[in-house]
Amino acid sequence: MKLITLNAWGGKLYSPLIKFIKENKDIDIFCFQDLLFGKEPVFSPIEKGRINIFEEIKNILVDHEIVISKEPEHSWIDGEILPPHIGSGKAIFTKKNLKLLERGEFDVSNVNLTETMVSSKCQWIELEANNQKITILNLHGLWQKGSKKQDTEERTEQSRRIHAFMKNLEGPKILAGDFNMVPDGKSMTILDQGMINLIKEYKIETTRNRHYPRGEKFADYILVSKDIKVNDFKVLPDEVSDHCALYLDFEINL
Repeated sequence: MKLITLNAWGGKLYSPLIKFIKENKDIDIFCFQDLLFGKEPVFSPIEKGRINIFEEIKNILVDHEIVISKEPEHSWIDGEILPPHIGSGKAIFTKKNLKLLERGEFDVSNVNLTETMVSSKCQWIELEANNQKITILNLHGLWQKGSKKQDTEERTEQSRRIHAFMKNLEGPKILAGDFNMVPDGKSMTILDQGMINLIKEYKIETTRNRHYPRGEKFADYILVSKDIKVNDFKVLPDEVSDHCALYLDFEINL
């Protein structure tokens, strides 16, 4: 199976993003963060987020089932506050030949949303493929202004909750997404327990590109359990966001 995780940046790089989705429409699993769920095919006035980017991706990936995780308390893109009816959040797209068994989401913090701190739920699904079950988790991690993605009390608590959830899962699992963490912090060390961090394993140098002018080089990760066989893992070169897309080709070890 093949998986791509991408923070879509609200569709701000609209044309390259749509081209990328079309070129990769045969991928089995997509984990998206920073989607906008509006209906109008227009751009937001300030940050130029594509208001209906989720709908446009959905219209391309017609052979996929979709599980949505909206953020009901806020709707914005890069600090621009959008009308509440638009909604922002995450989604997992899975090929229809994969049997979707369960879905859910859980709180990763008790943080109250403010202009300096944004959190969301961790989304998960359980799939069956070739009589084998696997759990996929899609995370858009806590954002804290000025923290430079370093450890904070809230970020460490987030990792504890996610690790506790994964520890109770049976069988293979993959945690993917925009974690908003540095690779060498305590928060990441907690998530790494019992998992293989492919960013570290493959000595990836950055998951950002020229559209992200600030200094932090890492935000996006894929972690796999030890019963996942990795055939290929890479950071894709396509500039479709200020985040790089991560690509994983894998199978389940029997």
